[in-house]
Amino acid sequence: GTTTPNRVTFISNLPIRLGQFVNLRYEENNKENILLGMVIDVRRENTFINENLKNLDNVERLKRESSKDTKVIGEIQILGEIVDKGNEVFLQMQRVPPLPASEVLKANPEVLKKLFGAKSEKHIRIGRLLAEEEEIPVYVDVEQIVLRHLAILAITGAGKSNTVSVLLENIVNLNGTVVVFDFHGEYTKSEIKRDGKNVVKVIKPVVDPTTLNIRDFAKLIGIQRNATTQFRYFKVAVDRILKNMREEKGEDWKRWVETGEFFERLKDELESWLDDENENVPIKGKIREDSLYEVINKIDDTLDELSHIIKVGAKDLMEVIEPTKINVFDLSEVDENVADAIVSNILKHALDERKKAVRGKDSKLRYPMLMVVEEAHILAGDKKDTDSKYYMTRIAREGRKFGLGLCIVTQRPKGLDKEVLSQMNNMIILKLVEPEDQKHVQSASEALSSELMSYLPSLNPGEGIIIGNMTKLPLLVKIDKAKGKLQGNDIPVVKLWSEAKEKRGDLDALNDV
Repeated sequence: GTTTPNRVTFISNLPIRLGQFVNLRYEENNKENILLGMVIDVRRENTFINENLKNLDNVERLKRESSKDTKVIGEIQILGEIVDKGNEVFLQMQRVPPLPASEVLKANPEVLKKLFGAKSEKHIRIGRLLAEEEEIPVYVDVEQIVLRHLAILAITGAGKSNTVSVLLENIVNLNGTVVVFDFHGEYTKSEIKRDGKNVVKVIKPVVDPTTLNIRDFAKLIGIQRNATTQFRYFKVAVDRILKNMREEKGEDWKRWVETGEFFERLKDELESWLDDENENVPIKGKIREDSLYEVINKIDDTLDELSHIIKVGAKDLMEVIEPTKINVFDLSEVDENVADAIVSNILKHALDERKKAVRGKDSKLRYPMLMVVEEAHILAGDKKDTDSKYYMTRIAREGRKFGLGLCIVTQRPKGLDKEVLSQMNNMIILKLVEPEDQKHVQSASEALSSELMSYLPSLNPGEGIIIGNMTKLPLLVKIDKAKGKLQGNDIPVVKLWSEAKEKRGDLDALNDV
């Protein structure tokens, strides 16, 4: 038959698994050539049994009589020529098609272990090869994850939380620093241990609004980007109050002013503009009372709803990030606008601080860091214009130079901004069923072939495809079970029903007394 340098058809009497690694062996010019390939298509065929058979008895008879004539047929993608240097194995690009009728063998497990095993301390174990009978550990390059970024994509229940756990567990065991943005409180009760001690630090974000840029401050209190009049009034009032505070109490005015007092002064300033006799109104022209009252009402709402996360004089969020730990910002009690204001602020300052560190200046983030954005479609949605998406894109483009990595996690890939997703040069893709999700991911990643994509709907929980700079080849992998698993957000329905039954029984017993 015909062969090509990257693909061949095979026939076998023995069963071969989809995704299995095989060796192609042949001799040419007095040299033995051994190639590594992966089975990308496989089917069984018996020429005696075809669709023209109508009689069931004939089918059963032919099945018995022609069982030895059943063949396994499929396609192998050639990955390269195996070069074994003893302690190291690598693949060399195959430029010449292998000889037709080359021998196809199971891949040597020891060669696979060398190929996909740990090469240095920067390699972390993520799982094992899915289609191999013998356990072949798979290691990935954690430096490439930080420097080239990572997307973890899957439907709900496919094993995202466990995958994140395995990744973070390995990173903190290398004394790495991680920040996680947690929208549903999944991480708040979790434990990941190093040397017997929990290294998950849960942070309830408390923000000093006066340190935010004015756009983020306005967003924090609910002023929409298109509300230009409200924003203008708010900005002028804030600038005036900050100026007055410094003049009255000095540069360290925050030591003497409570949060409530600051906002009361802000409201008083705005309300004073309604006084016709006030000659110090800083706004030229007629005041739009409806817009002014909207701003005042939003300040009142902010004090009622966000008093637990707003505090004048609060510690800089960069200073609460602890090196060598998993720093979890719990955003479960705020809405999307507030989350955007907080997350974008942290992303912006993290990039600024890492730039300072690399340039030899004083920095609050002296060490490389990975930032994990859970539910990434919320703040980096395809049709959303958020500040967080802007800074995610900035980090995706610039972070490599400054040791700042980004990991986005979502169960809705089709909802993700394509530019952000395409900047994730590494991917762990677990089960994806929807064709739109698959197409969106494939269009963002050149490494995801149609053959690999066809596996996605049939993967079991914890099984996935890993692609990108962190691995030598696209691989089908069974992800390890994390030792300190993060808590998923599934409710134990049956267990809670059982508890309800027990409580009802207790109440019935009391009523019978």
